[in-house]
Amino acid sequence: MMIRFLRTTARCILAVFLLSSLASWAAQDRRSVIYDLGMELERLSTSLAQESFDHFKGWNGTISDQEQAILFKSEAFAASCRLFLRLTEARSGYYRDDFLRTNIYNAFTYLAGSFSDAEEEMRKGGVMPYSLSDCRKILSRMEREFSQWPAADNLAYLDQRYVKARDATVYLIERSGIGNYVRLPFKNLESLWRYNYDRNRGKDPWKYLVEVSYNTLDKMRKGRMIDLTFEDRMVIEQGARRDRPVYLIEGGKKRGLTRADLVNRYGGWSKVYEVPREVIDSYPDGDPIL
Repeated sequence: MMIRFLRTTARCILAVFLLSSLASWAAQDRRSVIYDLGMELERLSTSLAQESFDHFKGWNGTISDQEQAILFKSEAFAASCRLFLRLTEARSGYYRDDFLRTNIYNAFTYLAGSFSDAEEEMRKGGVMPYSLSDCRKILSRMEREFSQWPAADNLAYLDQRYVKARDATVYLIERSGIGNYVRLPFKNLESLWRYNYDRNRGKDPWKYLVEVSYNTLDKMRKGRMIDLTFEDRMVIEQGARRDRPVYLIEGGKKRGLTRADLVNRYGGWSKVYEVPREVIDSYPDGDPIL
């Protein structure tokens, strides 16, 4: 018996070790990819800054205020790329595992912000070189790599997930641009459940909930409220009881279906949504459907 226990324990330890090793190797691969992308981005940004200077220096013999703004923003973006590359070098203490998912991603958001500033000034000046589009593509590829790291303070990972604030408000995190995310509040549980069903995520939205700190939530601006209902839909209380009634939500009221065969009239059992009792109780009673 003792030998069997020791063998089982050894297998568990080995399994944990292998999973940990695989996760570590995957993280190392992503670090390498991000560093390589950073190298290419640094090359492009330096070339972009030089091209901007050469272009405006030879244009009508003068450099306007708007053109100077483009030059300074281009140089600032190139400098940001160089700093980001230094921070992502494996030998840098800034790159330790315990800081990787927080500090490096935060560094990426500063980098993305620097790019947005340069892009905005170029748009104002009517100058949109091809290399600017190439820089945007590389930044997007970087962010896709970051999105694979499951950490609650990594905004890229939180995209399309739900988070809960200290006041119990649940938000959907949604990407609105490179390194830019917004938190969209759900009006109530009904809105959350309906949104989750509309996205074909199943019966339990809490599987997509991530606990985050207030500081992480505060990094994102608040967006529009998500206000959805089950109007004209059939609902049933969550649970396993066989005698649970089915309701049709109609005209802001819940109307009980008095016979099981009536479900087919409104689309069949595949169109019956399981929801918390609180959602059903929020509707006043209507006339039953006979």
